[in-house]
Amino acid sequence: MDFSEILKYSSQNNSGLIFLIQGAPGAGKTALLHECERLARESGWETAEKKMYPPALWSPSELRKSLGLRNLPKITQGSAQVSVPGIVKAEVSAEWVQATTLKILSTGKKPLLLKLDEAQTLGTKNKPPSNLASAATNVLDAIHNGELDRPVILIVGGLGTTADIFKTLGISRFEGESFVELDALGEESERAVLHDWITKEGRAKGDPTPWIDAISQETHGWPQHILSYVKPVLRQLKADNRAMMAEGLKAVVEAGCELRSAYYEQRARDFSRKQRQSLARLIANVPLGEGLDEENILESLTKEYGPDKAGKLFGDAQHSGILHKHAGIYTVPIPSMRDWLVDNYSREQIKFPQELQPRRSMHGRNPEIDLGGR
Repeated sequence: MDFSEILKYSSQNNSGLIFLIQGAPGAGKTALLHECERLARESGWETAEKKMYPPALWSPSELRKSLGLRNLPKITQGSAQVSVPGIVKAEVSAEWVQATTLKILSTGKKPLLLKLDEAQTLGTKNKPPSNLASAATNVLDAIHNGELDRPVILIVGGLGTTADIFKTLGISRFEGESFVELDALGEESERAVLHDWITKEGRAKGDPTPWIDAISQETHGWPQHILSYVKPVLRQLKADNRAMMAEGLKAVVEAGCELRSAYYEQRARDFSRKQRQSLARLIANVPLGEGLDEENILESLTKEYGPDKAGKLFGDAQHSGILHKHAGIYTVPIPSMRDWLVDNYSREQIKFPQELQPRRSMHGRNPEIDLGGR
């Protein structure tokens, strides 16, 4: 993927698109979004002054706020309700919302890049109101098909459910160059990243190979995990006058492990102990390198919770990043997160049900990236 070429093509052809970066939690989506935004600025594109939130797709006031524009609300009679400065609930039509949003996007001398992170929330807490869903769909369609009066690109980051959520909003297809599925870093790339952090940022004295060997055994190529260990590395090197000692490495690994566990707890914070135990039992005996089908997962959870609660639990597990869909099957994307869940919440070895047969996954550089486990 060469995002610079995409910017160049869109600028020259007065076109636009939606560029989706999808992946499991900690895969580096946010960092890649920032890099795309940096490239756009360097290429002369206008970018938002403030963080963009999903309602900007159907709320003119939210869009103007993210672009740093002064709000000039225009109110007409209609059926939809939106908030504007000084008015708690203003009655406006969905048609006015759509037209005004498109006008804001079309106005400007420079090409425009918009950035939306955590876009999977468009299917949950940030789902468009039913009376404005058509406005959101039409705005997205206009961006995706380059139907504005200037080049506009929307770059989007989200978990593995994001592409499916965009289908519900009318965007059923992403071209190959406008869709990126992030996975773990390859071994060579991971070691290069660790080397740069230790030697350039940490200014370590001596050969960093032993430290890289030890840390890479814990990070599994996931950027989020690399950062969990990099922070203790920098602190330890500073405390030890840049020397890489065995005791210092031990302290780094212990501190990194604590940060990593805290990250898992944060991903699972909305699940009760019983729900965590159910998910842990579900994956406990799935062999390394294999995942589960949606039908099998729902069948197993339905036996405990009934169909409605089982469906919600399954959906919540996807939206939180505990389960990740890839190549048609579901896995716990990070092997060490799988281990954390099983070690803490699977209190007994459960015989794998005959009807819940696992399927082998083909994605990732390590088989541990699947439910059998990062």
